[in-house]
Amino acid sequence: MTAADRPGDRLTKRRAVSPATAYKQAILEVTGGMEGEVKRNDERVRQLRERVAELDRDLSTAADRRLLVRIAANLAWEDALEALWVESWITMRPFPKPDRMAKAGDAMELGAEIEQRANELLAAVRGRGGGRR
Repeated sequence: MTAADRPGDRLTKRRAVSPATAYKQAILEVTGGMEGEVKRNDERVRQLRERVAELDRDLSTAADRRLLVRIAANLAWEDALEALWVESWITMRPFPKPDRMAKAGDAMELGAEIEQRANELLAAVRGRGGGRR
């Protein structure tokens, strides 16, 4: 068994590879690991960009629905005021501001509830003979 074959003789094994070659191998290992990390980071950035785009679409849709519900609420309020105009004993108030403490709900469900309540009010007013419609 030669000195290079003995497992405990590190100095002999190092001499088999020149310092320049060992340095180049170490740099290749480090940069190879960094290249893998860069590829993983690029993939994660791509995934995060897709997620941000998806959330942006969701936010835009929610904002559009919120606006539609506000418009529906304003129109229903105006219809209610018009229907109740002949009821002189009722104190008319301006359209209420949104309650910031109210629990959020599905915009479509809220829009449907506004429409249902407005229809109930109009039906009640018509049933009393007070509606002009």
